[in-house]
Amino acid sequence: MKGLSIEVTLITSVVVFMSSCAPPQPTKIVPAEFKAGQNYYHRVCANCHGADALGKQTRAPGLIDPEYLSENFSDEEIYIQIIEGSDKMPSQRSKVSDPEVAEIIKYLRYSQKAAGNIVEEDEPDDGDEE
Repeated sequence: MKGLSIEVTLITSVVVFMSSCAPPQPTKIVPAEFKAGQNYYHRVCANCHGADALGKQTRAPGLIDPEYLSENFSDEEIYIQIIEGSDKMPSQRSKVSDPEVAEIIKYLRYSQKAAGNIVEEDEPDDGDEE
């Protein structure tokens, strides 16, 4: 009987540990066309970049930041970063396919826009000087 109690305690400890290792789950609802990218992001990227790519108390930067807008960090640069990695980030090639990376990038671009982070266009010149 004592052995069973130890086994139950051990199994409970393993389950608690494993659940704490799971990536953060999404907190934002996204349109259906971005849901796949959100799911891939949370499976592959959220452990380091945080839930919904917001960073916040993570070891890597949030990606819903003006620094990562397309004018500063192109889709191709994001793709290369994910696939090849860098000094600070390991390659994710073994965890994600090319179509999944494309969906992640689509999701990130949507999330940037939804957060109000958009590339600002120059104001049109109306000819009036102040």
